[in-house]
Amino acid sequence: MKGLAIFLLAALLLAAAVVMLDLNLGNLTLWLPPYRIDMSLQLALFSLLIIFVGLVVLALLVIQLASIPARVKRFRLHRTQNQRLGRLAALTIDYFEGRFARVVKESRGLREDTGLLRDSPATLAAADALAASAAHQLRDTRLRDELLAELRDDSVGSPRADTTLAALLEAEFALDDHRGQRALSALAPLIKGDRRNVHTFRLALKANQQQGNWDEVLRLGKLLENRRAISAALATEIKREVARAWIAQGRHSQAIGLIESALKKEWDSGLAMLYGHAEGNARDQLQRLEAWLRDQPRDAELNWSMGRICQRQALWGKARMHFETSLRIKPMVATHLALAEVAERLDEKETAASHWKAAAQMTA
Repeated sequence: MKGLAIFLLAALLLAAAVVMLDLNLGNLTLWLPPYRIDMSLQLALFSLLIIFVGLVVLALLVIQLASIPARVKRFRLHRTQNQRLGRLAALTIDYFEGRFARVVKESRGLREDTGLLRDSPATLAAADALAASAAHQLRDTRLRDELLAELRDDSVGSPRADTTLAALLEAEFALDDHRGQRALSALAPLIKGDRRNVHTFRLALKANQQQGNWDEVLRLGKLLENRRAISAALATEIKREVARAWIAQGRHSQAIGLIESALKKEWDSGLAMLYGHAEGNARDQLQRLEAWLRDQPRDAELNWSMGRICQRQALWGKARMHFETSLRIKPMVATHLALAEVAERLDEKETAASHWKAAAQMTA
């Protein structure tokens, strides 16, 4: 379309020039002593047009020639940036393919590129992060910590510093080394600040699990579940872990509340079995278990919990019935052990011995 417009404009100008040359508009005399030049007015106008076009072309040529150094500089910078990005991409691929030694070796070239710090500090930060992660995988803690220190560089105007990235990496490395408190210290500024995100909360969840901060584990688990940042299965596993820890700590009432609240939303056999380990008001627990059994009669773990509470209340016949029902549905070591305890309580030595033997065989 643009070419057609230029062609039509050129044709129009040519036609106008032909028409003008065909007209007799008079003569023009130029006195350039001692010379005198006579020409038609059409020729004079046409000559002025040619001179104007020539000057414009000359000006454009001068501009293009003057811009050559800047264009060469831009071309070289673009080529250098493409080379740097290509090297960074190769580092990323090598890292995810597990070639950590190559990542550490090749990253030195990027870190030694003095122009990279000026032209693209973010690329340098990415290279430092990959190299630090690779060094961590190779257990080169000295190089890893040096690179983290460069990323944490808090000197004024440091272009390569990325404190958020450094904090996240430090937390990940600490979690791999089972140093939960150090991970929490690294994440503290991010959690308190405005840059909280799902990844930060996931790392904080793992750190609190390692430290045994179960109230915080439950809070973060619910937060991530509400954000759909973890699967339903993982959310349930977190609740089981917290309930198990609370029972071990003697916080039975809190564990019971957590289990009952969780099972109202979604049934989970693991939580149902933990309910039998929690010691609360036995009458209330039995009522709750009976209500659940009406809906889940074929749940082995739920029958085990019912038997466990009955055993605690010395309801030996009812306890045995539910333990045997659980065993028929799904054989478990805990069920054999419970039946052995009930049999011993009822002075049934042979029955108890058979269950002790069955439990031992299942754990062998």
